[in-house]
Amino acid sequence: MNKWVQRIAALVVLLAIVLGITYWQGSKVSVSYQPMGEDSPVVMTVNGDEVRAEEFATYMIYNMKYYENMYSQYGMMGLWSDDSSAEMLGVMMPGFAKDQAVYSRVVLEQFEKAGLELSYSNQKELSTLRKDTIDQAGGYDGYLQKIAQLGFNDQTYMNFLYITQCYSALNEYYYGSDGIDKPTDEELMEHFRDNYISAKHILILTVDPSTGETLRTDEEARALAQSILDRINAGEDFDALMNEYSEDGGLEGNPDGYIFTEGDMVTPFYEGAKALAEGEVSDLVKSDYGYHIIQRTALDYENQFINYQADLATQMGRTMDTLLSQWMTEAEVETTDVYDEINYKNVYDYAPAGVAEILNGSDSDDSAASDEAAADDAASDDAAAE
Repeated sequence: MNKWVQRIAALVVLLAIVLGITYWQGSKVSVSYQPMGEDSPVVMTVNGDEVRAEEFATYMIYNMKYYENMYSQYGMMGLWSDDSSAEMLGVMMPGFAKDQAVYSRVVLEQFEKAGLELSYSNQKELSTLRKDTIDQAGGYDGYLQKIAQLGFNDQTYMNFLYITQCYSALNEYYYGSDGIDKPTDEELMEHFRDNYISAKHILILTVDPSTGETLRTDEEARALAQSILDRINAGEDFDALMNEYSEDGGLEGNPDGYIFTEGDMVTPFYEGAKALAEGEVSDLVKSDYGYHIIQRTALDYENQFINYQADLATQMGRTMDTLLSQWMTEAEVETTDVYDEINYKNVYDYAPAGVAEILNGSDSDDSAASDEAAADDAASDDAAAE
């Protein structure tokens, strides 16, 4: 998976964990993307579409919280108050925020180009999710406190969820059961047959794969492997000798050998196996691990196909992640002087309205009034859903 997509997916998971979100199917509510911080300065443009400082700061704070959460799992608390760690990671945060801004813009752009609309159930889900998050937080103020921890105010949070739903809709449009770019089973099978083989081997190690410790000299390993190969060539059973002598740690879990394509195995093993006909046994093949005696086996493509469908689609470049990566790479991105000014130390100065105040403990909004506003919103959503 592309590094951009991996990080964004991880951020979505973090949001669910921190907020205690459970996703479910809802049951038309007017839900749409609302431009953020139109009074704040422009930080960058993506295909001519402006990204303003409030939105950019949201993404940057969100990434900072992601790394703070990740490091805390290893007992490293107070990441951004530690000068050395903060300086090291801080220089990467604007770039991560820029990637997320590009992601958001291309998803919205492609969603519109495809003529898509969020389904009734998806729109209802977003509306219900907000109300339930408010309830779980003990009211509207608690909700604002929670989402502020990740850099969001109410609108930026809903925009984030909206974009996530747009991505899911695009995935269904292109690669769902009736997706317009979904590879056919015939195309996948052709790729499977053209690129995958199977083989088993007898491995005589020269070094311990886990520690790098020398187990025997190269001459000793070669002599032992050659003696085994001589016995195979004299008619002894390959499998019996494999089970007796092979030092492959994966043998127990893969007694029938491995199914693989180029890049899955060390190059000498792959090239040695590919050069064989089915049932044929190789000469000695040397790799960094030691010496291999390889037997090419018959691959049951029909029965194994279902286990490799997702990998095959990825290899063919026919997945939503691949398409998204292409869109992001092709996007025309320009930054302004403001982009160069924002860093991990001052990013909260650019945060959405209310976020910095909440995080600094200076939010003085009246709790009752806030809860009343949230209740009014919930009632409006219920009325719209009926």
